[in-house]
Amino acid sequence: MLNLSNIIMVFRNARKNSALTFAKLFGISISFAVILFAAGYVYYETSFDKFVPDKDKIFRIYIKGNLNGDEADYAVTSAAMAEAIVHDIPEVTQATRIKPDRDANIHYHNEIIKGGPLLFADPNFFSFFHLPVKKASSNLFGSKNDIAISESLAVKLFGNTDAALDKVVKLMDEDCVITGVFKDFPKNFHLQYQVVQSIEKTEPEKQPFGSQSYYTYIKTNTANPDIDKLSFQLTKTVYTHAPIGDVDGAKAKTWDDLKANDSLYLFYMVEPLTAIHFSNHKFDPAVTASKTYVYGAIILALLVLLISSINFTNLTIANLSTRLKEIGIRKTTGAFSRQIASQFLYESLIFWTIGFFLAIVLYEIGGQPLAHYLNLNIQISTILLIKIFLLTFLGLLLFNMLTNILPIYYVSKRKVLNLLKDEKNSHHRFTVKNSFVFLQFVLSALIILSSIFVQKQISYMVNKNRGYDANNVLMFSFYELSDANRQSFINDLKAYTAVKDVTTSDVSFGKNDPGMNSAYFETENEENYFHTSVMHVDDEFQKTFDLKMNEGRFFDTNHPTDDKAVILNQTAANEYHKKGSLIGKELLIDNSRFHVIGITKDFNYRSLYHKIQPLIILRAENSGNVFVKFRNNETSEVIALLQKQWKKFHINRPIQYEFHNAVLASQYGRDQQAKKLMLILSILSITIAAVGLYAISLFTIISKTKEIGIRKVNGANISEVMTLLNKDFIKWVAIAFVVATPIAWYVMNLWLENFAYRTGLSWWVFALAGILSFAIALLTVSWQSYKAATRNPVDALRYE
Repeated sequence: MLNLSNIIMVFRNARKNSALTFAKLFGISISFAVILFAAGYVYYETSFDKFVPDKDKIFRIYIKGNLNGDEADYAVTSAAMAEAIVHDIPEVTQATRIKPDRDANIHYHNEIIKGGPLLFADPNFFSFFHLPVKKASSNLFGSKNDIAISESLAVKLFGNTDAALDKVVKLMDEDCVITGVFKDFPKNFHLQYQVVQSIEKTEPEKQPFGSQSYYTYIKTNTANPDIDKLSFQLTKTVYTHAPIGDVDGAKAKTWDDLKANDSLYLFYMVEPLTAIHFSNHKFDPAVTASKTYVYGAIILALLVLLISSINFTNLTIANLSTRLKEIGIRKTTGAFSRQIASQFLYESLIFWTIGFFLAIVLYEIGGQPLAHYLNLNIQISTILLIKIFLLTFLGLLLFNMLTNILPIYYVSKRKVLNLLKDEKNSHHRFTVKNSFVFLQFVLSALIILSSIFVQKQISYMVNKNRGYDANNVLMFSFYELSDANRQSFINDLKAYTAVKDVTTSDVSFGKNDPGMNSAYFETENEENYFHTSVMHVDDEFQKTFDLKMNEGRFFDTNHPTDDKAVILNQTAANEYHKKGSLIGKELLIDNSRFHVIGITKDFNYRSLYHKIQPLIILRAENSGNVFVKFRNNETSEVIALLQKQWKKFHINRPIQYEFHNAVLASQYGRDQQAKKLMLILSILSITIAAVGLYAISLFTIISKTKEIGIRKVNGANISEVMTLLNKDFIKWVAIAFVVATPIAWYVMNLWLENFAYRTGLSWWVFALAGILSFAIALLTVSWQSYKAATRNPVDALRYE
């Protein structure tokens, strides 16, 4: 039983072996701090939308299917779908729709407040998700120009929430009435907006059933319904109201009836509300995360804890060399083996407990700054902290048992006489100890190799040639201006020598994906339908981004007929035309005829997670997104020019420009987080291993003091002594790296499968990691080895 004398003995031994104590507590506290950080991150990411009372009854509709061999997976639906579903499917009790829009700046008197992206929503949106509305008029969205704003935005504008109600403000240059103030959306809600406007502003009743630009949520009359059955009813309903070809949903009885028809290529599915955060649909406005990285955070944290546990066990075994006589004396005075075993258990439990509370201190000091650096949200509630504490306590008991099995076993097998003679059975002890050094560095090498490959892949994606020139390009939008003013704005910019080119597009190129549409070539025998991405650009687009043409030409103001012309990328040309040239061929889009004038060389118009898909480029002057190509070293001047133009045209919001290269890099935000996290964990894991190795080498040298002295007296030089002391450690580190290499190769190969474009698993990465591990191990043990090798052998022998 643990008593005061046991505790005093633990602290006395800890003070006596300060290097060992530091190494143990360092590893334990760091590993538990990593566990706390990972727990906070995982808890936050898995808590999304779980606060909604009837979360098990709420589902979002998405579209799944196959388009041109590419998986179609879209969260968008039609505006008319909600009413049809509620009417036709008895299990569905209500529905609500949203439609995200561009950034909304609110003007009140002479003040402009950035409201962030605007959300159009049905009147039942807030009640549907049980989102509290603090203040509201009798009819929240009675008019299409009614808006609701968040509590924090109301305070910014008016000082308090009460003053906001019924105020008239300008939104998108239109007068809008604030009819509601809602409590800021919880951070773990999958939608994050501060301005919500009546969906009637978008005129949903005028949208055709097949037009997909809204997001639809449904609520069922029972919790956790059969998702497959609900998805079938949904798809059947859609094709009842909007038949495609010879597909009539009203006649379908099973999934097979629908899937057997070649004309049907899209299916309407449902996903639970709590699954949205981890979804990966295209055109998704939700705040999303990757399950891969959440699971990865757990695994990496446990790996660091395992490294620390191995380190603790190894240090405990190493410490036995200084405590054999103490144990022998205790056994001669009547101590039983179980009492001695209990002493080891108590010592470990005290160390683990102190380490855990040090970890809490480290977490409180560094948790939030680290989360900010990694651009992560972490959240530990009181309940979660209690759970972690209880789980940790159970974990402490388990670790306590596991980390002491070997030391207890080792001591219990020793005879008292051998203990008193301080006979160390060095072969057995070094075999166990080196085995743990080996395992520790296998895990560390795995983390280091993974970290280097993550860095390499992110660098590859950011720097890969995309098929166009994104350097020195500023991008912004000017939707508020009329077509005439847009052209004047562009002409003014082109007049400045600092500006090389200016172009416009309907797509915020590199920031979001182009829309989808259907098209087909007419031939003598058949109509070749296909689905493709569609962009609208002006005549300067090719010149601004230095796009290469494989065939034909780009749009030209000298060709008036180009308003009815299209340009295809090479992928579209390859997939949809088998013979001869496409130049001059007619293409039908939305029942309008266009003629092909050019084929561009393929370029990555989407992120590198996706392979290049078919793309049609249509001509449209003065679209809302502007791209300004400027000359080298003219950044400051161009920004000043933009601000000057902004004021000249009286655009009532601050200009929001971005550098195109930065936008492209931001597409890989999750991977950038992983890159930083892997780097930090690599440093921590190798540091824990190195500190443990340092302490073990110190004890090894102490145990070999007499041997070193004798060898030096017999003529051994410094290098020979250092080789004697270092060779075992270095040998096991080298073997550990050899074992870790194929494991790391397999794991990284799996991870790289997430990318359409991937870096190679280069040999030099393995070589670099090996050299790094070898160098760290060598430097760690060499300092103590050098001190021992240069020591006066007379002092060493006198000491013994």
